[in-house]
Amino acid sequence: MIFDIRNKVVLITGAASGIGAATARLAAERGAHVIATDLDGARMQGVAADCRCIGLTHDVTSQDDWDNAIAAAVHHYGRLDALVSNAGIVNYERIIDLDMARFRRLNQVHVEGSFIGLQKAVAQMRAQAGGKPATGSIVLTASVMANCAAPAISAYAAAKAAMANMARAVGVEVGRKGDMIRVNAVCPGPTRTPLLEGVMPAGAMSDPAHWTDVPLGAPQEPEDIAESILFLISEESSFMTATQMVVDGGWSLT
Repeated sequence: MIFDIRNKVVLITGAASGIGAATARLAAERGAHVIATDLDGARMQGVAADCRCIGLTHDVTSQDDWDNAIAAAVHHYGRLDALVSNAGIVNYERIIDLDMARFRRLNQVHVEGSFIGLQKAVAQMRAQAGGKPATGSIVLTASVMANCAAPAISAYAAAKAAMANMARAVGVEVGRKGDMIRVNAVCPGPTRTPLLEGVMPAGAMSDPAHWTDVPLGAPQEPEDIAESILFLISEESSFMTATQMVVDGGWSLT
């Protein structure tokens, strides 16, 4: 086994499809205790049944839903070892066409959702430490768009940049408080998920000509990102914090 996550209690948001579902499946297969959540509760239950994990309906913009998700981890397993804040939405609109309601929704889901999750997870990890230095790992799913530019994606890019920098700032903060809670961001490039397929031209995902800007010549699979996330919550990355792991097949360098 490459990354040992056996018996870790892992809460994963946005887990009904794409990267979140792949992360939940791989984590459960490798012996983690998984609490998988999503706004789409019915779809989440299907994934949870496949993974043999706990599935919950969860609006990441709701503090009460965060409390319930973390309480479920503590109720079933006695603690929370890792959080994967993965819930997200996407919007491709040019700046002059994007109205404030859609802009605010992007920020509510990505920025506010991640912020609440960080607050709740750090508090739980400290509470369960019993006065000793707290341990744990938190991973935010940001994007290469946190550090790149492209047309018609300004709101999404701004939200993902906020997530990536929040991970760095909180990682530094909790480390300097004496805790060993690690906080990192994973920054995927174009990934074969329902979210991306929903905004791409029909057939583009499978067309090699569409991916000539990616040095490795294809979109990533959700499992590629899931493996990176599992590395970040494992002890094999025990001295990594406040950083951004870019996983994009070299796309952001072209």
